Amino acid sequence: MSTYNTGNLSEQEIVDAAIRIVRDDGLEKLSMRRLSRELGVSAMAPYHYVADKDALLDLVASAALSDIRKPAAESGPWQARLRSVLDQIDEKLRTHRGIAELLLNQMLHKQRRLVEVVMDILFDAGFSDRDVLLAYSMIHSYLYGRNRASRSELIIPEDDALPETLARATAYVEELRGRDFYEFGVSALIAGLEAKLRSTVDS
Repeated sequence: MSTYNTGNLSEQEIVDAAIRIVRDDGLEKLSMRRLSRELGVSAMAPYHYVADKDALLDLVASAALSDIRKPAAESGPWQARLRSVLDQIDEKLRTHRGIAELLLNQMLHKQRRLVEVVMDILFDAGFSDRDVLLAYSMIHSYLYGRNRASRSELIIPEDDALPETLARATAYVEELRGRDFYEFGVSALIAGLEAKLRSTVDS
């Protein structure tokens, strides 16, 4: 007789099991059958809680992004509030690297609360409707690119002969960490938005 059963699963148990599978085996290995094995229940048991794999991915993304907070308008200038939100999103992407791309896609298509949070801050800053859309697109592209890019891609084998300019810059690759790249990138992004807004107001 099988020891598997339908169990009494909580939403958190399902999410945690799905994230473990992705972390250990990759997103492509996540399936309802694999989930049931991870949970130690019958193959049909997960269907009592989620309809299919797409619903499971929605549940995982929603849980991963749910506790990102929108800073209150009175908590600081728009630059600080935007930075706070981006820091929180980046932390989630780093924590859940196996599903980072899924989270970014879900933000655009199903978890749009965070898009609204970012856009609200940009509207409060004084950007026009058009520029809010363009600014969000740039922010999303940065987060997406940061997730896809690997620091190791910048490491050049020592036996490669490099032009002087490239040699000077890449000499620092080994001492830099992911946080350094993020700090520089997000600071430059916000400074650029600030300069853009200032030039619009002054024109």
